[in-house]
Amino acid sequence: MEKRMNKEELEKLIEDLKLDKNEYWILSSGALVLRGIYPDAGDLDIAVTEKGLQELKNNYDLKKKENGWYIVNDKIECILDTKESWKIEKYGNYNLQSIEKYYEFLKKSTREKDKARIPLIERYMKNR
Repeated sequence: MEKRMNKEELEKLIEDLKLDKNEYWILSSGALVLRGIYPDAGDLDIAVTEKGLQELKNNYDLKKKENGWYIVNDKIECILDTKESWKIEKYGNYNLQSIEKYYEFLKKSTREKDKARIPLIERYMKNR
């Protein structure tokens, strides 16, 4: 099993990312770890704007996957998306995928690991 990252390790990875913080937002388990909902993440998934994707291409040797995602390095993957306020939630110093948008994704997913996160998200939304 790959080495999973706790919050501190994830924050260091984000800090070292050669990308303008206004050109991306953090998705999936990374966003959950930063909110304190989940203990660790296997990788960092981010959504990037056109400008952000170009910035990554200038700073990294991106590899495009068949599903449209890009491999930035062994710990980071990204997907091109449009930056719209309803998709993004400011949390501390980070732009995170909105919890409602992630919850909608989880409810449609057939993956067991996603289904298992639904109660965590519901509890978080109820208590905030």
